[in-house]
Amino acid sequence: MPKGCGQGDGLGMPDFWIIGPIAWDLALYVDRLPHSGHFVQAVESAERPGGTGANVATALSKAGARVHMVGYVGADAAGKRMKTALTGAGIDVDHVQVLEGRTSSVVLLVEPNGERTIVGIHPDLLHDITIPAAAVAPGDIVYFAAWRDVFVPAAQAMAAAGALVTSVPPGAVPAMRYLIGSRDEFTVIPEDTTAIVTEGANGVTVHSADGTHHFPAVPTEVVDATGAGDAFAAGLLWAIGGERPLVAGVELGLVWAAATVQEKSSVPIEAPPWISEHRPQP
Repeated sequence: MPKGCGQGDGLGMPDFWIIGPIAWDLALYVDRLPHSGHFVQAVESAERPGGTGANVATALSKAGARVHMVGYVGADAAGKRMKTALTGAGIDVDHVQVLEGRTSSVVLLVEPNGERTIVGIHPDLLHDITIPAAAVAPGDIVYFAAWRDVFVPAAQAMAAAGALVTSVPPGAVPAMRYLIGSRDEFTVIPEDTTAIVTEGANGVTVHSADGTHHFPAVPTEVVDATGAGDAFAAGLLWAIGGERPLVAGVELGLVWAAATVQEKSSVPIEAPPWISEHRPQP
């Protein structure tokens, strides 16, 4: 896949550059979380692709966007599986680096109400990746699905090149147009950047120069909350790429999140109708 040209998929969409974790997940569905020293039996288990960066990239690609994934895997079986999964989803993996060490892996303990507890297994190496700032073109959209302070020069360079740069908190550099994250990720609400704060079942609150506005969540049955925030970010970015108002992006993100939590997956297994219904018009 050629490097970003700012023209996207022919529907007027820009290229998307997703920078963040790529992980192999082990989901354990349990009746309850164990107390210290106690035993709990999983009623179901599943291994599957995951990682916040990979989840966002996959959702955008399934919607029809041209997506470049920037991150790392290890030289192990999980790394090969993840690169195969990303390629199969239509994602450009030219900038997925193979580093010494293990591919990120997590254990997800999913309770009957769909809430999940996450346990990381291998050390994080995301700070060691090289970000291809020179490959980004004017009009492209960049999303840091995880933030490390070493990313500051690349973020500033991509913004200077004309890309729209977004991030999870803290992402506290002048380059950031939007900060997108959960309430727990925001230690403070920045005054000079639009902060989009997800609050689970309570919906989303947007803090901007226009004031503070709250958007309720879309009512749905939660089977597995894994990836809800990632799906929200993907829907928001998709709308931004289609030059739709921020309000429309928040509402679309909430729809995508609601669809995601209805499945035992980090992103919908197949592209469902709610994606095609929200494609931008040529």
